[in-house]
Amino acid sequence: MNRQPEAMRPGNDARPAILLTTASVPEVDQLGFWRDVVCRTIAGVEATPLDRKDSYAGAIQARSVPLTDHPSFDLLNVKADPQRVCRTRQLISAQTEGAWLLMIQRKGTCDIRQGSAQITLRPGDIGFLDTSRPYEVIFPRRFAQSIVKLPTPLFAELFPKGRDIAGTALPGGDALAAIARYNLLLLERLASSIEPRFLPIVANRAIDHLSLAARTLFDGSMHDAKRGAYAFHFERASLYIAEHLSDTKLSVERIADAIGLSSGHLQEIFRDNSGHTIADYVRQQRLAMCRRDLADASLGRDSITSIAFRWGFSESSSFSRAFRNAFQMTPRQYRRVSRH
Repeated sequence: MNRQPEAMRPGNDARPAILLTTASVPEVDQLGFWRDVVCRTIAGVEATPLDRKDSYAGAIQARSVPLTDHPSFDLLNVKADPQRVCRTRQLISAQTEGAWLLMIQRKGTCDIRQGSAQITLRPGDIGFLDTSRPYEVIFPRRFAQSIVKLPTPLFAELFPKGRDIAGTALPGGDALAAIARYNLLLLERLASSIEPRFLPIVANRAIDHLSLAARTLFDGSMHDAKRGAYAFHFERASLYIAEHLSDTKLSVERIADAIGLSSGHLQEIFRDNSGHTIADYVRQQRLAMCRRDLADASLGRDSITSIAFRWGFSESSSFSRAFRNAFQMTPRQYRRVSRH
């Protein structure tokens, strides 16, 4: 196999899942098939089995999942015998499209190492690897993993900024991580049963839960005291804003009062964490939710004005101007384009 299967190419809409398994080739060819076809061609890694035997049992299922307003991402399900996997500089130079792997450990364990970070994933944990840099993963015994493969620009938009989380993990016992894991595994299992026009909406929700879990945990555990406190207050204020976006009376003063800070201090925190004022941040969040709903086929009967008012805009003309300035097209044009 010398080309990437259709379902694995970035940018595609929903396609049927592909399945590659060593059971499809004679036993004498299984090891070579796994190393050359599955690992090198599909995953872009070098694999070395840890068992001293001629045969090798492994399978990988892959599905491209579209999002409403971002590039698609891949869902991979891997089951295989013990192995050592390496992402080398040579393979990185041969496959230039960057991505992040978010590995949900389902069975067995694995040790991941990237840069100076190293951690052991146990069932329920979610590990992070950056494919633009070398890494090593060791699976000491037979294992099962579900992997979310996100394009780097999408990962950068959704996950914590200012901290390198490659080679780290979300612990499976964390409540938000458990919710994210449950939603992603359900998406993986039921994607083929979801009506295609609704799949991007469902996928967006699942990725949002994972993003929230990562931002909450990693931002909250920063070692720098000031930055850690700023990140903590920013997260609290962001959650309050998310819960009150539809309220047209949402103000800087109300947000600051709810967090227990002065308006000036909260403005400083938002400029430090987002580069924007609170008002700009609120407007961006409202526009993002309006854009999401405009692309939602299940809301096709809702008027553009009702969607704008639902998310806190009080005037349709000002909403249309803000939307056009943010996304370079009118709400009506975006709704039409997103349905094709």
